[in-house]
Amino acid sequence: MSPDLVRETEAVAILRASLADCEDEALVIDTIEGETSFLEAVDKLLEIIVEADALETGAKAAASAMNARADRFARRAERGRALLEQALTIADLKKVERPAATLSMAARAPRLIVNDESAIPSRFWEAPPPRLNKRGVAEALKAGEPVPGVSLSNAAPTLTVRIN
Repeated sequence: MSPDLVRETEAVAILRASLADCEDEALVIDTIEGETSFLEAVDKLLEIIVEADALETGAKAAASAMNARADRFARRAERGRALLEQALTIADLKKVERPAATLSMAARAPRLIVNDESAIPSRFWEAPPPRLNKRGVAEALKAGEPVPGVSLSNAAPTLTVRIN
């Protein structure tokens, strides 16, 4: 936030405190607008929000396109490796030296295949760490059920900006 905007915001807060007894909000806004460039600051912040939202949308679209491109390259390389492995296997070659790389076939480490989980001894099982179901606790509190050790906060005001 710029120093001018901070000073204007402070000035508006002081002016608003002075007008706190006034129940006519239109009068308060008209007074603030006449005394400061508050509404210009609001307009500038809205302009910043619109621009930032547009940039976010564009950046996400560009990132999505780049991720899709990276995935295509990864699949292409994977297919190339599979074809090379197939060719070396068919040719019964363990090693091929080329200017760009040396290819070699080696036995892979065996991988685990689970056939029957119920037959596996308990010493090989891990329990997940306990995790608090915050949604369930919040729903219980909202329904009026007392839950020891928790409470609901006072809801903070939220600004909603709908760009026309």
